[in-house]
Amino acid sequence: MDTLFECLRRGSCPEKVVDFAEEYLKKEGFEELYYDRLFSPKIGGRYYMKPFPDVMFAFTMGKKRGYIQPMRMAFAHVDQPCFKIKSRPEHKSMEASLLNVEVYGGMMDHTWFDRPLGVAGTVMTKGEDVFSPLSLCYDSERPVAIIPGIAIHMKRNANDGWKVDRQKELMPVAGLGGGSWNEGAFVRFLAGELGVDDSEIISYDLNLYNFDEPQLVGLRNELVSAPRLDNLASVSALLESFTEGERDGGINLIGLFNHEETGSVSRSGADSALLSQVVQGILQALDCKGEQLRASMANSYYLSVDGAHGAHPNYPECSDITARAYLGQGAAIKVSGTSKYASDARMQAVLLGLGEKYDVPLQIVNDRNTIRGGSTLGPMVGAHLPMYGCDLGVPMWAMHSARETMAADDYLALCQIITAFFVE
Repeated sequence: MDTLFECLRRGSCPEKVVDFAEEYLKKEGFEELYYDRLFSPKIGGRYYMKPFPDVMFAFTMGKKRGYIQPMRMAFAHVDQPCFKIKSRPEHKSMEASLLNVEVYGGMMDHTWFDRPLGVAGTVMTKGEDVFSPLSLCYDSERPVAIIPGIAIHMKRNANDGWKVDRQKELMPVAGLGGGSWNEGAFVRFLAGELGVDDSEIISYDLNLYNFDEPQLVGLRNELVSAPRLDNLASVSALLESFTEGERDGGINLIGLFNHEETGSVSRSGADSALLSQVVQGILQALDCKGEQLRASMANSYYLSVDGAHGAHPNYPECSDITARAYLGQGAAIKVSGTSKYASDARMQAVLLGLGEKYDVPLQIVNDRNTIRGGSTLGPMVGAHLPMYGCDLGVPMWAMHSARETMAADDYLALCQIITAFFVE
C-alpha cells in the first residue's frame, strides 16, 4: 500500500502523476527513450517514454527476437475531476479574494465544499525564442484555497437538495482583505513561488486539488479513503504489477493517458494516434513490418484499468440486480452488451482463467439498465489498435467525489491479476 499512498499524495495533477511514475520506473532500472528521436530498443531492455509531460509509455522487451511480437498492454488515465484556474482569475467579493475557476470533468459538486485545496500544474515562462518557452511543473504542496459552504441557518432547504451553481457557489476563496487582489495578483503569487519575475510568466495550466490525506478506515483498516482513487489506484497498480511481471517472449507495455475525464480527444488522450505511433515504432525497431505488424496485433491483448462502481450499502437500487461488484470481494471485470466496455467473452474467459490459476478473486459487473455508467479508455484503444481487450478495476464508492472509498484487498487483487497478465 506504500506505493499507492505515495502516488495519491503526489499525484496532484497529470504532470505530477507522470513525474511520480518516471521516478518509480527509474528506480526499477528503466531507461528513457525519446518520442521525437529515432529509438532502438534492445532485446531484454526496459524503457519508458514521455511524448508529452502529461502522458507516459513504458515497455519491456522480451529476450527472444522475432518478426512477430505478441504484446500485453495495460492502460490507465492520470486525470481526475478538479477545478481549472481561468486566465485573469482574480475576483473580489465581501472583502474576500476569490479565484475564478472552471469545472473539469464530472465531479460530485457538493463534496468539494470546505476542503483544503492545493494548486498544481504547468507554468510556461519565456525561453530562447517564442517557439521554445520553458515549462515548469508546480505544486503548492500546501492548501492555498477553500470553497466555504453556507450555514444551514442561511439555507434552510439545504437538506432538501439543491442544484449547485458552479459559477457562483464553487468559487474558491484564496485569502482575505482583497486590497491587492487585482489583475495580475495571481501571476505575482506564482512568480514568488517559482522564484522568477512575474514578467517571465506567459501562461499556465493549473488545477486546484483536494489536499486531504489518504487514510485507512474501518474496524480492521479494510477500507481506503482518499482523493483521486479514480484513477490513481489503477496507475499505482500498473506500476507495481508491470515491474514485477516480465515474459521471456513478447513485449509488455503500459500507457498512462490524460484527458479521460473530458473524452480523451487530445494529443495526450487515448482517442488519438499516439499509442499507434509508439507501438509501431517499437515493433519496427525489431524489423516487424506490414503483415508482421498486423500479426503481432492479432496475437496481442490489453487491459483498460479504471475504477468500477461498487454496490453501495445505502443505495442498493443503483446497482444491477444480479451482476454487482461488492467491495472486498475482488477486482471487477466491467461488461456491457452495447460495447461501452472493451470486455468480450474471450477476454472474460482469459482473465477468469488467470484468476483461477493464480487464486485471484474477480467479479463481473454490468450497469443497471436505468443507470448509465462512465466511459473508459477500453473501446478507444480497441478502435485504434484492433486486438482483444478487457475493462477492469477496483470497485469503489462515491466515484468523482472529493474523496472516494475502496477496499484495500481489492487493490491487492488488482495488482495480482495484472501481474499474472504480464507474466503468463
